[in-house]
Amino acid sequence: MEINLSSTVRQYLSLKDEIALLSKRQTELKERLSSVVESDGEENDRGHTTLTVSDSIKGEVKLTRQKRVSKTLDLNVAEEILTKNGIKDECIKMIPTLDEAAIMSAFYEEKLTEADIDAMFPAKVSYAFLVDVQDSD
Repeated sequence: MEINLSSTVRQYLSLKDEIALLSKRQTELKERLSSVVESDGEENDRGHTTLTVSDSIKGEVKLTRQKRVSKTLDLNVAEEILTKNGIKDECIKMIPTLDEAAIMSAFYEEKLTEADIDAMFPAKVSYAFLVDVQDSD
């Protein structure tokens, strides 16, 4: 299968630019709609805010600003509370970790071979696709 490379590159670049513009516009519209839902919508018992909009083409469209809650451990507060309750040592899990600097030091001291290092640090190959447009001036 033969392709017109120049035409394909031009089309690729055009689509890439269009996607960037569309993505930016979508983000702007999403922020605007989210603001309207927040101010005019109805909140349910789970903290989600919903607004239903009638559209002549799509029919009824339900916009939802969904509440999401995540919890992460605040290490400073946790240590303070655990220390205060005398149980900090019970709640610490020691995890052995290999020290890459120490491994390389052992290699430089000839305690490990290059084959050992190559086995411990296998190469991973990946490829990126780049298009660099050069000005025709």
